Parts: sequence; structure tokens; C-alpha cells
Amino acid sequence: MAHGGDKFEFTVNGVPHGTADKITDGSQLREAAGLVPTSDFILIQIVGGTGRSIGLEDEVKFERGEVAVFLSFRGDRIFTFTVDERGWEWGSATISAADILRYAGIDDEQELVLDSAGDVVIPADGEVELSASGVERIRSREARTVTIKVNGRPRTVPKRKHSYREIAAIGYPDPDFDRFKYTITYLNGIGGAEGDLVEGEKIGVKNGMVFNVRRSDKS
Repeated sequence: MAHGGDKFEFTVNGVPHGTADKITDGSQLREAAGLVPTSDFILIQIVGGTGRSIGLEDEVKFERGEVAVFLSFRGDRIFTFTVDERGWEWGSATISAADILRYAGIDDEQELVLDSAGDVVIPADGEVELSASGVERIRSREARTVTIKVNGRPRTVPKRKHSYREIAAIGYPDPDFDRFKYTITYLNGIGGAEGDLVEGEKIGVKNGMVFNVRRSDKS
């Protein structure tokens, strides 16, 4: 844990720590974070939008006023991949899309694709398997689809404005607009918007947007 007298700060798995030493090594970092025996853990530093492994004897130089970020993994294998042509090292056989976006500093309105698999889109709540032979190549690009939730179920839809009737049809396939009335509310919209979607309106969608659709008989 960081103390007031420490000159340099760092986190391991989000937990704050501190040191008076400007330069330390990977073994000392693991010990400070309670990762013992130190040889049982892989330590990854997130720096400059990439992840790099820190060996037991590798030196790390701290800068005053900056908080160095580290992640630990129990194991002895390092997995490599690229994100937007930048090399990455990781301590687990999988990495989530959320972690890639977060640690690579990519806007969550972008989408990730597996370039090595012919531009296969990685779902926003998905992950990438890193244990296969070869190096996975991941790219970010302007999203063409987004994942929303309609009545609690994830749905992947084109990134464009959607009409009241389109959203109603996701909640209730083959809707009968002559017989039924559909009440649509939404949360977590663009800019944090929330409200109602009514007949004749269209609305832009974003990842994580939530729609609730309820049907009632018109008679």
C-alpha cells in the first residue's frame, strides 16, 4: 500500500503501492504486491498503450507524479499479440475485448477485429484466444455494429439510427402493430441519454445501450 513518505506510486491489479526507490526490479515489485513466491507470477506493465512483461531481474524506472500500472497473472507462460501493429505481451491465454480497449487506450465506440482471421469482429463482451499457434493481429476501426440489450438479451445491430418499429421487432419478433401497442424505454444512450421511444421516432445506438419493450393489447 502507498504511504505518504513514498516518492513513487504504482498499482498492481488496481491496488495502490508505493516505493522510495526510483529504480526497482521485477522481483521487488512482486514482493511489494504480496506475489510470493515471486517466480509463480507473471507481471505485465501497461505503458504507452501496450503491455510488456517484467522479468524477475528486469529493472523498472519510476517517474515522480506518474502512477505505474501493473497486472499480475499466476503462471509461467507469456502470450504475444498485436493491437494496431503494436506488440503486446500478456499473462493469460485469453484477453477480453474490454481489457484491450481499456489498456490500449482505444475509444469504446471503436470496434475490434481479428485481422489474422479475415476481419472477424470481436464482440464488445467477447474475448480473444491467444494460445493458438502464430500471433493474433487485432485492429481497431470505426464500429459498424454495436451490442445493445433488449429486454435483457444482448443483440448486435448496425451502428445507425433505429426506428421505434425496428426496436419493437427486436423485443417481439414479427410484431403486429395493428393489434398491439409497444411501449419502449431506453437507458445508457448516447451521452448518457434515457427516455422513451415512440412511433415515428428514430434513435442512434451505442454499445451497452439498454431497451425495455413492453407489449399491450390495443383493445
